[in-house]
Amino acid sequence: MLTAWVLDLDDSSYPTLFEDYQAERAIAALDHNVFLDLHMSISQRPQARESRYLREDWIADYAELCVTEEIFHEIQDHPDTQERSLEQQWANQHRMISKSGDDWEALLDEVAELAPKAGAADHRHVARAIAAGADYLVSRDADLLGAAEAIESALGLTILPPAALIVRLDKARADDPYRPSALAGTALRQLSPTEDMHEEVLSALLNNAAGERRSELASRLRPILADRENHEVQVVKATDGRIIAGFARRIRDKCLEVSLMRVASHPGSKVVARQIVFAQRKRAADLRLAEVRVIDPHCSKDVQEALKSEHFEKTADDWTSHVKVGLVDVNQVDLQHPRPMTASEYEDRYWPAKIKGSAVSNYLVPIKIPFAEDLGLAEQTLLPRQIGLGLNREHVYYRRTQNDRGISPGARILWYVTGGTPAQPRGTIRAVSQVADVVVGRPRTLHARFERFGVYSLEQVLECADGNGQVMALRFVNTEVLERPIDLDELEAIWAAEGGRFVAPPSPTLIDEHMFCLLYQRSSAYAH
Repeated sequence: MLTAWVLDLDDSSYPTLFEDYQAERAIAALDHNVFLDLHMSISQRPQARESRYLREDWIADYAELCVTEEIFHEIQDHPDTQERSLEQQWANQHRMISKSGDDWEALLDEVAELAPKAGAADHRHVARAIAAGADYLVSRDADLLGAAEAIESALGLTILPPAALIVRLDKARADDPYRPSALAGTALRQLSPTEDMHEEVLSALLNNAAGERRSELASRLRPILADRENHEVQVVKATDGRIIAGFARRIRDKCLEVSLMRVASHPGSKVVARQIVFAQRKRAADLRLAEVRVIDPHCSKDVQEALKSEHFEKTADDWTSHVKVGLVDVNQVDLQHPRPMTASEYEDRYWPAKIKGSAVSNYLVPIKIPFAEDLGLAEQTLLPRQIGLGLNREHVYYRRTQNDRGISPGARILWYVTGGTPAQPRGTIRAVSQVADVVVGRPRTLHARFERFGVYSLEQVLECADGNGQVMALRFVNTEVLERPIDLDELEAIWAAEGGRFVAPPSPTLIDEHMFCLLYQRSSAYAH
């Protein structure tokens, strides 16, 4: 029976479909027993309770549960044809990390010497996992676990039971460097550096890790600081007065040229890097410039990762992003370059452009004022609005699962902020976002999965649960706070002009594209 067929191009110029995602996660190879724990019922394997927690949704954000070729060999030895076929189906649900050419057999003798009480199949599991580059091997075998310390010391593979892996991943989650919640409520300040701050800027933004010399940065920075007529220079200071980020930019050849972009290493540096990179795209959109070009040869590591996330393309000399604005007909855009993409993917890559005639769904979604402010949908932001830095590039909004009207990734959301306060007695549309993910699950599970985004407490998520104990999490990105919010009176007039009647949405409400375009044209700074 053909159990697996793999064409390994063995060439870095051919990335795998999930390469970027996989690079962010640990690789955890499963031994045969843990593999069966995950797929057989508790009644069949009562000892599998510990392993079953590996199926919690949040685990997939931090580790990929994979198999090596040894799993298929053990399955092949099963005497029951029907059970063998079923296990093969289960195994094919996991990525097999073994590759042709893995020199795993050369490791067998050393593994056997380090774990003499473990069986031959366990030795092969360990050897194959090491050869395939796994970070962990997950096992409940006592003899193998007894040799775990010796194997890790000699060969670098961490062998641990399911519960220990969960504890380790939970700690990684707590220490996740991309935690927007770490900056919630932090009074960051942005300012233009004065001459007496020159040495402080040099010290804070020097990229020692890339081998940059202080004199090299100084020679780049001095002309920029001196040419304030053409260059805009900004630094970001933390509450304690430390400079944690900075950038310099100018308009050149109808392009926003960023000659310096740095973020110092500190808790929350990845979040600030993402904000500063996006701020350049926003500034280009504000000025109706079609391109952002980052020419800093020593961008900090966090900035480089943010550039990739914000769809900047790397060339030999710079990083480039193309910015488009307006409501554009789908027939007037190229959805094939730089790769085939959907209309939603196009809007993400070329924010803030919106495509007409593309079958993208549009929703009005109600949100209460306190949550709107916390999520950056109203006036509260981490840094001044003029540089485009909101609390975060992505957020999570929780709601009950009923009446979701089929909302799904790629849809646009117009946020209807409900009234009821002296500052806003009536409802108002204040922002537009793009849905990145829709997840339904238990409140504690979803809160654990998305807690790094902050804003919602566990108690608040629990309050959103429906009668079945389920809650819906909407992860959304690319939020644009509208230049001219549309209040209830104007909404009623717009609907009346179209022959309808506006009703404040009690839950996500689907609207047609024509109405979305009307609302967007009236409220967005980028509609034309």
